[in-house]
Amino acid sequence: MYRVVSPEVMRRCEERNFAAGTADALELMQIAGNGCAGEFLKFFSTLKKRERVIIYTGGGNNGGDGMVAASILADKLSIPVVLAMAAVPEKLSESSHFYFERLNKKVTVMPAGEVQLNWHDAVIDALLGTGCTAPIREPYCSLIEYINNSHVPVFAVDLPSGLGSDRCIKASRTAVIGYFKDLLFTPEGIENAGTLRRIPLPLPITPETGNAPLCQAVDLQYYQATTQTLPRSCHKYQKGNLLICGGSRDYIQAPFLSARSALRAGAGLVRLALPFAVLPGTGTLGVIPMHLAADNGYFSETSFDALKSILPKCHAIAAGPGMGRSSGVADFIRQLLLIDKPLLLDADAIHASCQLPLNMLRDRTAPTIFTPHRGEAAIMAQAWNLSLSGNDIQDARSLARTAKVIVLLKGPRTVVAAPDGEIWLNTSGSPALAAAGSGDCLTGIIASNMCRYDALSATLRGAFLHGLAGELAEQHYGVSGVIADDLPEMAAQANMLTARYGDIFA
Repeated sequence: MYRVVSPEVMRRCEERNFAAGTADALELMQIAGNGCAGEFLKFFSTLKKRERVIIYTGGGNNGGDGMVAASILADKLSIPVVLAMAAVPEKLSESSHFYFERLNKKVTVMPAGEVQLNWHDAVIDALLGTGCTAPIREPYCSLIEYINNSHVPVFAVDLPSGLGSDRCIKASRTAVIGYFKDLLFTPEGIENAGTLRRIPLPLPITPETGNAPLCQAVDLQYYQATTQTLPRSCHKYQKGNLLICGGSRDYIQAPFLSARSALRAGAGLVRLALPFAVLPGTGTLGVIPMHLAADNGYFSETSFDALKSILPKCHAIAAGPGMGRSSGVADFIRQLLLIDKPLLLDADAIHASCQLPLNMLRDRTAPTIFTPHRGEAAIMAQAWNLSLSGNDIQDARSLARTAKVIVLLKGPRTVVAAPDGEIWLNTSGSPALAAAGSGDCLTGIIASNMCRYDALSATLRGAFLHGLAGELAEQHYGVSGVIADDLPEMAAQANMLTARYGDIFA
């Protein structure tokens, strides 16, 4: 169920299940509506006082999902629930009409054009769903404009109405039905879908994707399914013994952000290798700092000697945050590449590795993870004689295959590519993560997971937890108020909430 498909492939998947008798349309609509109601209640709990819920429905099955949700919410909420219908009952799809006739009597039904939105409303968008390719026609065109101009919080069902067409609902959250749709990962989808949650559907016959490269999505269900439970008798080495190499005289704090994030994400012991001395009490007290030999405050070839005695005990190594770009950094990274341990390279370590022969990466037997942003990806491509297309999926895959490494290409929908070309798309995140030091926190979170999980799983889990931390931090401080210092603790809270309640918004 982690596959990413087009709306058309999703429709064909449902039709094949209906034809084979492996799924029932009414049952699927009930499941989708139940799921939407549950996800909306989580979303609703994050809003300031709201006095009405307005559910806009069209004539298709997306509207039917909204009707099922309306009946449930009318019993769950103590405020009015209004069904704003953009299609008359006679024009509803067969399944939607079935649930319209069984609508909870507490739900107020009105023509969509007669509803006057106000500041105290919350909207559920169940107008159009996945069926939009042509320009939006009336009355949907006017309704989309009206809802967007009202600036009320919007919860979209499956896709924001109009996504893929000439105008689109701007949602704060989208409950994706069944499989994630590829439109959600386009620039328009990123801008208009808000935070994403998925509602699984029982579809035994899976989608046919033909020869198209398989993309999969990292979501809450993936994170929960892959989480390993620690025994109550565990000790710190079972949780993970991690080495982080970073910092320079120019960037002192970056590696401490990584180390704190790693501890909050579950590492049992974090050693921090630094090219400068640390005063007692500096940074996170749980970190074990090591002052390495240095070249005027930067890593150098001689810095590596002090690590030889501890490397056999380390489960994983991360390098890069705050390292700077002095000439000696590449010599230090060269020696790290020769160590048979899982290795993550970020920031300036990426730049340094690009000064080394590509075969040093290709020949490694232990897994290697790169976590570049777009600028660093360009440096990698130039060093490896590649041309970037500007398409995140294609570029991440090209870089990963060329160097035989895992590439996490940072962005609003982060892309992870495995050396064999497998692609995963992260579904968590918030614009609140666009803050200096956020990437250093991501490094620590992934590196912590590398101590207990295989490299690909660690990368996917780390990216998702980092995104959840951003979502949670946004709820506390707003999009503009989040700083990287908030993220380690938010990551720990997000991890705890998903384990205890299933979601950070539950």
